[in-house]
Amino acid sequence: MIESVKFTDEFLKAFKKLRKRYKSLPQDFLELLESLKHNPEQGSSLRNGMRKVRISFASKGRGKRGGGRVIIRLTMSDTCLSFLYIYDKEDMSNVADDFLDQIIMEMSGE
Repeated sequence: MIESVKFTDEFLKAFKKLRKRYKSLPQDFLELLESLKHNPEQGSSLRNGMRKVRISFASKGRGKRGGGRVIIRLTMSDTCLSFLYIYDKEDMSNVADDFLDQIIMEMSGE
């Protein structure tokens, strides 16, 4: 059961940029958030509790495969859901491990 949700600064910056391109993003994200609350284990497992989850951008009209990706992390015995990063699959196919490590280190320093 997810009790809290956190967002990294990198996630918020990337979300803001994508929101300008895809007007449906706020609603698309709320749908993903509800889905993750019920099933936080969805998506592909990365490492260190991180997962890569597909998100559909309705205003893009391409479904989840052609939409975006959200990197999440479950912590504190899977009760805290942290959103690490969001990106459009057209912009990059994957996020570098070094980048994710940097985000996790910054989260630890909070």
